[in-house]
Amino acid sequence: MNIEIYKENTLCIVRPTGRIDLVTLEDFEATLLDLMETSSTSLLIDMGRVTFLAGAGLGVLLAIALRLRRQAGQLGVFGLSGRVQEVFELSGFVSVLDIHPDEVSARGEVR
Repeated sequence: MNIEIYKENTLCIVRPTGRIDLVTLEDFEATLLDLMETSSTSLLIDMGRVTFLAGAGLGVLLAIALRLRRQAGQLGVFGLSGRVQEVFELSGFVSVLDIHPDEVSARGEVR
């Protein structure tokens, strides 16, 4: 998995590519935690290039969202497609996390 990061003031856009599975999960979580602690109060996660998402990856996103909310921040997710979208829908996470169809709508909601 590769992770691109774009910072804009207190908003950070994270673009992982590849699989978020048990092998890459620790790096993914560490990246998000580091961003929260160093500079970003709000995160947008672009899932458009993620080819696989393990259930544990959903747990990481939920934990990050809850931590950000406690700090008056936000987590938004966009670009879901294919199997990744299925994972979100089957798990019910589409009603738990802030899911957006694209980056423009995510930016409009998450600041």
